[in-house]
Amino acid sequence: MDFEQMEKARREYVEKLKGISLTDFDVEKWERIRESIYPPRRLNLDVIIDDTTLRDGLQMAGLVSPLPADAARIAEFLRDIGVERLEVLTYTKSDKEAIRIMQDKGLGDIIAAWCRASKEDIDAALQLDFKQIGISHPVSYIHFEKWSDVPLQGLVKRVADAVVYAKDHGMDVFVHGEDSTRADWNFERYLINTVAEAGASVYRICDTIGCGSAHPDDPLPIGIPMKVRKIKEETKIPYVEIHTHDDLGTSLENTMAAIRAASGLYDKIYVSSTFLGIGERSGNVETEKVIMNCYLHHGMKKWDLRYLRELTIFMASALKYNVPLNKSIVGDLAFAHESGVHIHGLMSSPLTYELFPPELVGQKRTIVIGKRSGKHGIRLKLEQLTGQKISEDDPRLNKLVEIIKDRFVSGLRRYPIKDTEFRNLAQKVGFEMK
Repeated sequence: MDFEQMEKARREYVEKLKGISLTDFDVEKWERIRESIYPPRRLNLDVIIDDTTLRDGLQMAGLVSPLPADAARIAEFLRDIGVERLEVLTYTKSDKEAIRIMQDKGLGDIIAAWCRASKEDIDAALQLDFKQIGISHPVSYIHFEKWSDVPLQGLVKRVADAVVYAKDHGMDVFVHGEDSTRADWNFERYLINTVAEAGASVYRICDTIGCGSAHPDDPLPIGIPMKVRKIKEETKIPYVEIHTHDDLGTSLENTMAAIRAASGLYDKIYVSSTFLGIGERSGNVETEKVIMNCYLHHGMKKWDLRYLRELTIFMASALKYNVPLNKSIVGDLAFAHESGVHIHGLMSSPLTYELFPPELVGQKRTIVIGKRSGKHGIRLKLEQLTGQKISEDDPRLNKLVEIIKDRFVSGLRRYPIKDTEFRNLAQKVGFEMK
C-alpha cells in the first residue's frame, strides 16, 4: 500500500473543501467544489417537472384547501423554481378562481387541466382557456371493475375519443395510465398505441399504489425501467412520464429509475411530483427531492433552488400542513446539529455532516444546545449569536459550558435550551449579544 501517495491524495482532496465556510456562502465556490466532490453522471435527456401539487397533492385526506390566491401563489413559487408544467383541478368555484388568478399572473402556458375521459371535463377545460390537458383513465383489470359491464374495446374507445376531441380543439394531450404497474402489458400497449394515433403526445406511467420496482431487470408490469424501455420499443407514443406514490417508501427510487432508464432513449422525460410529497394515502414523490437528486447526482442546474425552503414555509401555512421536522432538504431540522461529534466535524469542514450548504436551498444552519452538546457546539452557538470569534480558552466560554452541562447532568432536563435562555446565560457570564 502506497501510503505516501494516499496521503498526498488526501491533502489534495481536503484542500478542495476549504472554499465552504460556516458563515459566508459563495455559490460560485460551491459549484466548483460540488463538481469535484460529487462528479456528476450526466444524463442524455432533459427532465421536465410536471408538478401536481395543486391536483394530486390537494387530494390528500384531511388537508385544508388553499384559498384561490394562495393556490396561485404556490403556482408562482413553483414557476420561479423552474417547474415547466403545473397540473391543476378545475371542478369547484375556488379551483376556477385560482386558475383565473394564475392566468392573470402569466402562468397560462404552463398550467394543465386534469380531466377524466369525458367530453364534459374537456369542455370545462376549454372554457377556462387551457392549452394542455391530462386525460386520466385506469388501465388495470382491478380498476376496470368500476365498469365491469363495459368491454375492453369500449374502454379504449372512450379514452381515444376523448383524445381526438381535445386535439380537434387545439389542445396538447397527455394520457395518464392509472394503475399502470398492475396492468396487463398486451392491453396497455394496445391502449398506448391507440391514444398515440389519436394524437396524444405523452403517456404517463402511474404507479398508483406504489407497488412498482426500480430494479432494471424486473418484469412487467411492476418493473418501471422495463416499462420505460418497452414503451419506447413497442409503442408510437412520443414521450413518457413517470408518476409514483410512496406507499412502500420507494417513490423517489422508482422515479429516478425511470429517469435513468429513459436516458438515451428519449430527449426528455416528464416527472409528475408534488412539493413536500403531499397526496393521497402516503403521498407522492417529492418535487424538491427529484430536483435535488438530478442536480447533485446528474449535474442538472436548470432550477432555482433558493425558493425551496420559502415555498415549504408558505405551504405549511396556507394548507395548515405540519411539515415533518426532519424532512429532507426543507425541514426545520434538515441542517440542525446538536451532537458534539457532529459540531466538531462541522468546524473542520461543513461538508463533514452536510451534503450541501443550507443556503443553497434557502435554509439556515441551526446549532441546538442540548444533552449531547459539548464545548464545540456552545462555542459555535456563541459565535452565531455574538457575531464574533470566540477563543477555546476564553474563561467565559468555560464557565458557560459548566452551567449548561450542570443542567443536564441530573437527568431532570430533557429538552434543549432555547435561544432566549441561551442568550440570558451567555450574558450572565459576560458575553454581549448582537
